[in-house]
Amino acid sequence: MAGLGGGLLAVSASYVTVGVELPSARFVQFAIPIALSLFVVALGVWLRTADFPARFVTVVFLWSLAGGVVMGLLAGWISVLHSMEGRVLLQPASVVLTKVGVGTLGGGLLGVYYSKLQQRTDELARQRNRLDEFASIVSHDLRNPMNVAQGHLELARETGDETHFDAIERSHGRMERLIEEVLALSRRGETVDEPSLVSLQTVAREAWDTVETNEMELRVETDRRVLSDDRRLRALFENLFRNAVEHGGETVVVDVTEDGFFVGDDGPGIPPEDRELVFEGGYSTSANGTGFGLAIVRRIAEAHDWHIRVGESDAGGARFEFVGVASE
Repeated sequence: MAGLGGGLLAVSASYVTVGVELPSARFVQFAIPIALSLFVVALGVWLRTADFPARFVTVVFLWSLAGGVVMGLLAGWISVLHSMEGRVLLQPASVVLTKVGVGTLGGGLLGVYYSKLQQRTDELARQRNRLDEFASIVSHDLRNPMNVAQGHLELARETGDETHFDAIERSHGRMERLIEEVLALSRRGETVDEPSLVSLQTVAREAWDTVETNEMELRVETDRRVLSDDRRLRALFENLFRNAVEHGGETVVVDVTEDGFFVGDDGPGIPPEDRELVFEGGYSTSANGTGFGLAIVRRIAEAHDWHIRVGESDAGGARFEFVGVASE
């Protein structure tokens, strides 16, 4: 975008330095296209420094380019009409550059408006999806353990058998996990405010200590530091580790790739047809799973602008690879 404005500025400035008129007269003629060019450059610099996703910067550039092209073609069409009426064929360069500058700047501003509108639309769509997830939890996922607990409570009252209290406790534990995870989903947000370089090894082992791992082994085979929010990265590891525990296996491995890192296990793995479904809220193939752990992982990755690839680990289990991770 700044390059587009710079090119327009260079062309406009070149007309000021050449010609038979006085420099001051030429500057007056081309003052408006030069000013418009500077505004386009400023818009491009602002886009680079503002918190705009790369795809929206591209959209603004295309709108700006289209605006300049359209106004340039319009100037050419007017020249053709003039020639058909016997007038001078070409318009003054200052007029043409002014029209192109107006089109370029106007197109860029329209692109910014469109991008902002698209961002807002996407945010509303994400909020709607979260409401759908919460409705699913209230209507189904929370109701099931509540019904189980209620049933065992009635049986305990009728029979006096204390084994029913164990089932009630398990149901309450499941409801507690569901509530914690849905709160995590609602509080994650979509951005990371202050990322810093953190050690994958340190954060992974801290997360491992907070998860009941049932004698499983953790192998962290890297000491690389990555640019991340350490609290969210710890939550990402916690949910991946819980997922590995819920699906069995004996070992979890954390290691790096060329442009990121991965977490793999030696459990049963994830069938190819289910590798996209696992990130949907409420989806789980484990009787003890809530179905929201991997949805949280996806949200955390999106907040960091990371991409997730799901595949098969070297041991035949599940492998979650995170791509586009900045590191030292």
